[in-house]
Amino acid sequence: MSVQDQTLVELVNEVFRLFRTLKSMSIHETPSDQPGLAHAGILGLLSRLGECRATEAAAELGVGPSVLSRQLADLDAKGLVERRPDPEDGRATLLRVSDAGSDQLKAIMLRRAERMRERLQGWSEEEARETLAAVAHLVEAFREPATGTEARRSQKVSPSG
Repeated sequence: MSVQDQTLVELVNEVFRLFRTLKSMSIHETPSDQPGLAHAGILGLLSRLGECRATEAAAELGVGPSVLSRQLADLDAKGLVERRPDPEDGRATLLRVSDAGSDQLKAIMLRRAERMRERLQGWSEEEARETLAAVAHLVEAFREPATGTEARRSQKVSPSG
């Protein structure tokens, strides 16, 4: 049985409402001396990936290399990331989170966890775990390759075909 149209509409609305709420919280509650939402996301990604090329990080974030390049320049200028030549390809650069970047990322994660604790004061551990599972399930659904109509729309038709 598939999900009903009205449920899908409500789910889309709630997901985007959550996104806007989290973005607004981040903008209004991030100290000015700490990395903002985009920079924190990049630090988190680089921390998770370990040392990698910028092209790999850009692909993982779903942005173009030029967009990421500007953000990396900011992080590099603040000493939050380190770059070194790729020993396998001298033209490429490898990136990693610096010690200062790791410290900033830890502070960000602790601040986010505390904000979450404040907002979920009335929740039980069971409610939090159920929500965590549902959100993780939703994320995985969006990370899977498109199927059905969406996949057909996204496929490029070859000139011969």
